[in-house]
Amino acid sequence: MPYPTVPPHWPDETVRFSGRSGDTDPFELAPPLDSDQPSTPIINAAPAESESHGSRGIAFAAAILMIGNILSRVLGLVREQTASYMFGAGDQMAAFIIADNVHTMLFDLVISGMMQAALIPVLSEYVGEHTRHELRRITGALLVLSVTAVGGVVALLMIFAPAAVKVMTALGGGEAARGIATVDLTIELVRWILPAVLLLAISTILMSTLFALQRFTLPSLSLSMRNVAIIFSALTLGRTALGVRSMAIGIVLGALLLVVVQLPGLRDTMPIPNFHINHPAIRRIGLLYLPIFIGLMANTFALIVDRNLAWGAGEYAPAAMRYATTLNQMVLGLVAAAISLASLPALSRHFSAGDDEAYWGTLANGLRMITVLVIPATLGLAVLSWPTVQLMFMHGETSHDAAVQILIALLIYLPGTLFAAFDQALIFAYYARKNTMTPQIVGVVAVGVYFFFALTLVGRFSMAGLVAANSAQFIFHAILMIVLLRRIFPYGTPAARRFDTPRLIRTIRTSTIVALGMAIVAGALAWLLAHRLPEPSGGAGTLLREVVIVVIPAGIGAIIYAAGLLAFDVPEMRAIQHRVLARFGR
Repeated sequence: MPYPTVPPHWPDETVRFSGRSGDTDPFELAPPLDSDQPSTPIINAAPAESESHGSRGIAFAAAILMIGNILSRVLGLVREQTASYMFGAGDQMAAFIIADNVHTMLFDLVISGMMQAALIPVLSEYVGEHTRHELRRITGALLVLSVTAVGGVVALLMIFAPAAVKVMTALGGGEAARGIATVDLTIELVRWILPAVLLLAISTILMSTLFALQRFTLPSLSLSMRNVAIIFSALTLGRTALGVRSMAIGIVLGALLLVVVQLPGLRDTMPIPNFHINHPAIRRIGLLYLPIFIGLMANTFALIVDRNLAWGAGEYAPAAMRYATTLNQMVLGLVAAAISLASLPALSRHFSAGDDEAYWGTLANGLRMITVLVIPATLGLAVLSWPTVQLMFMHGETSHDAAVQILIALLIYLPGTLFAAFDQALIFAYYARKNTMTPQIVGVVAVGVYFFFALTLVGRFSMAGLVAANSAQFIFHAILMIVLLRRIFPYGTPAARRFDTPRLIRTIRTSTIVALGMAIVAGALAWLLAHRLPEPSGGAGTLLREVVIVVIPAGIGAIIYAAGLLAFDVPEMRAIQHRVLARFGR
């Protein structure tokens, strides 16, 4: 599916394409884990700040964000494991995925897309002691506007659910591809799941306010609670007559939990409902969101085409693409999003202060940190792909044939995921400059790349062609963003020297070389374990064997990689080491 015109958001099937899931979240400076008050900035704006201090600052902020992301991502993976175990990868899941995509597309269009690019940057300007009351009035007006507008759209879509499903499936064969029973189930699921959009809209405003106040704990917890609700609902109701409808129930309950869990964090900044929707801040949010909306419209159109093509691309295509995306998002969400979001507030401050050198230095720190974490994660997932798919998904209702399709999708997604990791930081760099137009224009152009490859390849390669088109789109988007970014600061300027492109290239080269060695060792060890460990007849013994084949090579590979970077004295690895040692009081 096409490239997200904004980074992946937290409803778990984002427009990241081909049904790719994600639930990463914003930004800002990291407070203490139990904080109810804004923290001291962790990335000093002074240009004289040392490189190592800047790297440690980003590492600290990213670590705080990753605590919440890790819990949410792990539970998101468990959620998808539960879905694959309970409902497999066939028509039931295809129906649910289409319904989930409808609610996600609507959510993205009406409010989610403005979160990082508009809501948080604007609300952050009103968090001071003397403007806190104004913040409450702004968020109150946003809530009234959202409930009114989103509620109306949700009601209309529930009435016209059959038409919505037809739009999502007709090009892929509709009833002819999967039968009238599956289409009817999809319509029913759309109506069950749509109320979640209204709750998610409310939650987005609350979450944006908390992030503007630099209060991270409750938003991170709320994301995890949402996944818990879906898992609980599927496990308790999935074997009843409700079947896959239990997933829709869980999504609505989870959206409600998102609202409830975040409210205590705003006890001293509770929104004041009002109809002052022409407030200057709200107008600025709208202006910032307009290019995002245009980009999302293009992305939504691309997703609709992708869902249609996937609907008719084989029995397992929609679910296999979704499950593979869950594994990819563990790489993209846990590492790239956390570091990008941790860098964004500092980038915004530096740009507002006119400090170009500090701006580019902070961006460079973020890109180097992404490099040392995403490259080994991507290569490691590649060499351990089959044992990982076996462990995560080849149980319950998911057959061997379905697992093979998941593997194919995973491997083809990985190159695009690697580029998308860097691209997230570049997108945020533009957002920090109050430039939401450029990423959207690039996103629209990248959608054209997706269409070219998807329509060219799907007839011959079915699902694999769609996934390859998505990866091509990611790669093109990242490369074009880099080219455009280089035009902002020509070589030889102080800002360019601060960015230090040669150092970034060295970091990429060193990380790649060490990661390749790690991957060879991890892959060989996994192969050895798979062929030497006895195969139990089933049950807990089989599960334990699968865990060993994945965990031991991954753990040894991580040790080899960390030791290799430390041996090469890579500063970003030193920053991570210092932070870990500090956590344990050493």
